[in-house]
Amino acid sequence: MMKRFWTVLATTAARRAGLVTVVGLLLTLTMGFGATRLTFATGTDSYLNADEPSYLTSVDFADRFGGDANLSVITMDKGHTVAELLTDPHNDEQLAAATAELRDIDEMLAVVDLRTTLEFTNSMISSDPDNPTLATLLDSVGARALADATERSEGHDKEVREADTAATVARVTAIPAEQMRFGTPEWTDFLLYDNAGEVRASQRMVIPDSTHALIIARFAGNLDVDVATAATNKAYDIVAGLDLNNATVRTTGAPKLLAEINEYLRGGMLTLGAIALGIMAVILLVLFDVRWRLLPLAVVAIGVIWAFGTAGFLGIPLTLVTVAGLPVMLGIGIDYAIQLHARVEEEAREGRSEDPMAETARNLGPALLVVTFDAVFAFAALHWAAVPMIRDFGLLLAVGVAVICLCSIVAPLSILGIREYRKPTPKGPHRAGVLGKLVVWLGKLPPVSAVPLIVIAIGLFIGGVTVEERLHIQSDPVKWVNQESVLIKNLQLAEEQIGGSSELAVFFEGPEVWSQESIDYIDSFTNDYMDAHPDALVRASSIVELVSDATALPGAARVTPPADLVREAYELAPVDVQRQVFHTGADGRHDALNTFFLIGPGSLEDRKVLVDEMRRDVAEDRLPPQGATMTPAGLVVLGVGLLENLEHNRILLTYLSIAFVGIFLTVRLRSVVRSLLSLVPVLIAVGASSLIAWAFSLQLSPMTAVGGPLVVAVCTEFTSLILLRFIEERQRGYGPSEAVDIAAARTGRAFIVSALTAIAGVATISLSSFPLLRDFGLVVGMNVLVALVSALVVLPPMLAWADQRGWVTRGMLHEPEAA
Repeated sequence: MMKRFWTVLATTAARRAGLVTVVGLLLTLTMGFGATRLTFATGTDSYLNADEPSYLTSVDFADRFGGDANLSVITMDKGHTVAELLTDPHNDEQLAAATAELRDIDEMLAVVDLRTTLEFTNSMISSDPDNPTLATLLDSVGARALADATERSEGHDKEVREADTAATVARVTAIPAEQMRFGTPEWTDFLLYDNAGEVRASQRMVIPDSTHALIIARFAGNLDVDVATAATNKAYDIVAGLDLNNATVRTTGAPKLLAEINEYLRGGMLTLGAIALGIMAVILLVLFDVRWRLLPLAVVAIGVIWAFGTAGFLGIPLTLVTVAGLPVMLGIGIDYAIQLHARVEEEAREGRSEDPMAETARNLGPALLVVTFDAVFAFAALHWAAVPMIRDFGLLLAVGVAVICLCSIVAPLSILGIREYRKPTPKGPHRAGVLGKLVVWLGKLPPVSAVPLIVIAIGLFIGGVTVEERLHIQSDPVKWVNQESVLIKNLQLAEEQIGGSSELAVFFEGPEVWSQESIDYIDSFTNDYMDAHPDALVRASSIVELVSDATALPGAARVTPPADLVREAYELAPVDVQRQVFHTGADGRHDALNTFFLIGPGSLEDRKVLVDEMRRDVAEDRLPPQGATMTPAGLVVLGVGLLENLEHNRILLTYLSIAFVGIFLTVRLRSVVRSLLSLVPVLIAVGASSLIAWAFSLQLSPMTAVGGPLVVAVCTEFTSLILLRFIEERQRGYGPSEAVDIAAARTGRAFIVSALTAIAGVATISLSSFPLLRDFGLVVGMNVLVALVSALVVLPPMLAWADQRGWVTRGMLHEPEAA
């Protein structure tokens, strides 16, 4: 029955080539339209699962307090200070226009800059900001908070605070009345600096020191990726257009980073795919000595259109991981077309059948289905990945490989069928050629070496398993993207100049957020963590800390401000500040107060330690007031969640992949032995790759979670084809050793060419400007090379040794269809 199916398929494809062409063209156009439906996903749901607490917290937090912020760092030239950003009319006009444009962006939640900060300070220290006098200063929220702190202090602390108050009065009385107006040089200096000549502590989140100031542009939360990208680029361009006297501006931050990733997804995949096609074309032209040698390239290109079109119709999104899908599918998929093309040439030249197309389909068609299912089952293991974007990648590859296989069978049979009908291949003896002889030589180890090879394979696999847990994953997100980009350069400068470039948020939610107990808890939590982690937590900002910092003095113990004054301070704050620090409860949620920490440079592993400490502390030792919660949130928490998911079952995915393929081969080939023989080179590759990474202390890309199943898919593709061709030659009456040599000689050219194209497809990813992808391409390319060399060197002697005992072809020598 199966033999008849393959015969009918081949003859129909060849004899009705015109109909097949029309149907193929219509299908390609349809799938091309499907490819336009592909969506790009770089949002939270690409990294975390919708039912994870971190995801739910992230969505809730972003809904309350907005998303991430662009950080624009203004650096003053030598000899100039940030006061000139307000006192220089040109600078003030430029910044006012830019911040107004930023606020006009629909997706913008809040914009805070030096002017916003100083206006808030002005409102805090004068009960009449438009007409500050000594009397209005003494009646202000700030003055009352200082008086409260002084009254609650004793001894030396009280003396320090009284002396500071006297110094403040002296500074104010020294300013001429006409200069006590917002924007004048004298009043600007008074607002900027404390009595010690330092930038006021309450302002340092926006004004870190006298030569740097920030523009913090925070976007609304939970935005669609394309909308967020457009808004981010618009905001970036607005700030880039600033023309300031004696100052330079550089923008960085998570929104722009994610925008660059999203833009790379759209162009990077096509670029990598084009490079892969170019390399494959060279390999085919130089090494694939057949007529119409570039045909496999055209076939796989059509197959890829079908694959991505199918993905578009199925709603499979493209993510940072799936950007590797195109070169991978090209590398794996072209093997099918090469194998079928080479077999047609072989059958046509040798004339074993009157119809070389039908003979090819009958002998190779079942084998191509076997290796396709090998790949599908290998990629199916990624369904159990803890990271959504890796699951999407597995689904994309499984669907894509299956669709490409269909195209790689039907299209060459039809096209080559027309060729053989119009201009048949000249008959003649088979020529092994240089590549065929090379494959024969690679597999020339004697059959007695099989047992030592099996022992070595098991040893390498066990060794790899042993060291796998010791391998280090590069967990610094900054190191995942192009290190030469302007954005990364700006980020590195920001870390040098202001101490950090990203945020960790912690929000307090409860029924009584404005109670003194709640304010005490937030203030204590914030300052205890700032003291305990000075390198990780550079600065903190909340409405509580803005008032608490205003009363903090060197040499005096910190005093938590009264809750009523904190509430007053919130009511005085600009809207851009209010939106980021307080959210009125709704939809069953309590009110919430938010604290932002500017965090220093570090990996996700470092930040995971800090976040875990906060969570454990709040749950066990530092319990919030009754009915309240204190929850870490923001991009850092998302990153920590991603790291946890990546590490959760990264190793298990490779073992699942091996197990799934092994079970399938056992069922399909009806033999545990045949299945295990196909997997021995896989064990060598998987074990050796881990040992090499461990021996050289290589930092692995987070994408290596998909590397194991990919290696399994590529390697078992070759081992299955070698095994099935060996069985085919045994069915023709050759002995085990002879069958190994004949199979190698006849398929050597196709195996070497398809192996090189497979390696090229994967290794092309190493040309990406993103280290996340580049390191993945290098490591997995190396693993695939090891796997394929193992298949060509290790499998032939094992097949000869095992079949000398009747273990390989038992029950199959008189059943040609089984191949």
